[in-house]
Amino acid sequence: MKIFAVTLLLILATSFTCRAQEAAKQLANATNALESQLSTLKASDDLNKQCTNDIAAARKALKLGSPYLSLYTIRTCYIELDSLSYAASKADIATKGADAFEQEWRQLAATLNDKEQKLPRVGLKLLPAVVIALADASQVQVNSYYQSGRLIALKGNIAEGVLQLGRATANLDFALFCRGLRFPAPKSTIEFRSVAPELKKLETAALRTYKSVGDGTQQSEFTGLKTNLEVAEKLNAGSKFEGALFKYLESHFYFGLIITSAEKEDLPHLRERSGELRKLLTAGKNDNSIALLFLQMAEEALDPDTSEQPTQAQIKRVVVILNIVVPDYLDYLKTTQK
Repeated sequence: MKIFAVTLLLILATSFTCRAQEAAKQLANATNALESQLSTLKASDDLNKQCTNDIAAARKALKLGSPYLSLYTIRTCYIELDSLSYAASKADIATKGADAFEQEWRQLAATLNDKEQKLPRVGLKLLPAVVIALADASQVQVNSYYQSGRLIALKGNIAEGVLQLGRATANLDFALFCRGLRFPAPKSTIEFRSVAPELKKLETAALRTYKSVGDGTQQSEFTGLKTNLEVAEKLNAGSKFEGALFKYLESHFYFGLIITSAEKEDLPHLRERSGELRKLLTAGKNDNSIALLFLQMAEEALDPDTSEQPTQAQIKRVVVILNIVVPDYLDYLKTTQK
């Protein structure tokens, strides 16, 4: 019996390792595909630079053993390049006019519906919570882009309308990509709950801060925060609580960057604090992958193996994650049924 038990544990451990390696390989292949796609598309200089940096960062994250961070890092590049690819394939619609756009818009509805049928049903939790969260966060934005594409085209900007349709299908493609990743199934899932109380509190604090600033110097930061909170609310309303929690924490991260000063911090202390939080998040059997993604961001910036010291901007991000985001998650966990 003991021999059987040991053998079973070895089989399970080997299976877990193999699936982790499969996910890492899938992510590595995705970064290679994005790099190839970037070389063939007519991307703007800014997007080209961003994607080049993101691809390099995603590869570094994989080398550091941070697959969640790698997945998170490639998301924007994946969606933007997929959108451009779609728009390039539909370039003739702008010259053909409104009727051609309307026909494409209607046809795309059937395509999006077919793709959505391939997504797993709600409640199927065979992936880490953070992967589900990233998939849901993209899927919930599909209809918004689809509808806004038509509104933009009706106002005369057909080319931009087509690009918005591209973003609709790109977000769904990314959701499907996430759902197809072969991560090991979590040992024990958390019964995630609504984040309505947390969202209300954060929105109140953000509005108060916005009014106190008043001069518009941080307008873009607050606009991005507002958009992120709207996505969190939409996910929460749809009972997609993994995604809602993730977007709430991401929103608090953005808000933290606004209100936190970039003071000099003791790197050894930050690394010690990061290590303590990692032990706390990985000690039990609960699926704490959503918090681990943010911790991986901090660990990447604090990487002691690199010859370069973290910049003030990186240190600021680390401080916000260690002092605001992860404690926020732990507070959420205290009031969540496990």
